[in-house]
Amino acid sequence: EVTYHAAYEPQRAVRTHRWKYIRRFGDRRSPVLPNCDDSLSKDVWLQHGWRDRERPVEALYDLVWDPNEANDVASRPGMAPILAEMRQRLDRWMRTTADPLLDGPVSPPPGARVNDPDGLSPREPVYQVG
Repeated sequence: EVTYHAAYEPQRAVRTHRWKYIRRFGDRRSPVLPNCDDSLSKDVWLQHGWRDRERPVEALYDLVWDPNEANDVASRPGMAPILAEMRQRLDRWMRTTADPLLDGPVSPPPGARVNDPDGLSPREPVYQVG
């Protein structure tokens, strides 16, 4: 579960022994770069176009055959029943926990210091809420 890290990037996930399902909320499909610490790895990813990579609304990983979650299988033929089950699990969990995302975007709490999601680094100036 993520709502804010350094910047707003709402996503939720559920898992079973076999499957992990992730859903991203909102319209943003590109990575929220301030939510990744500055590092040599991040520099390499940026040099190779990470900023422009589209992230899917939903992702599904087979934790038995892909424990490193490298291959999203959500769009593969035959995954529709598993995807439907995992969607239901997440929806049920969000209702059970009264997840605030059910009511739309979540504002940061008063006094929170957050980065601009369109920024590059968590070291960039932050803005304080309230």
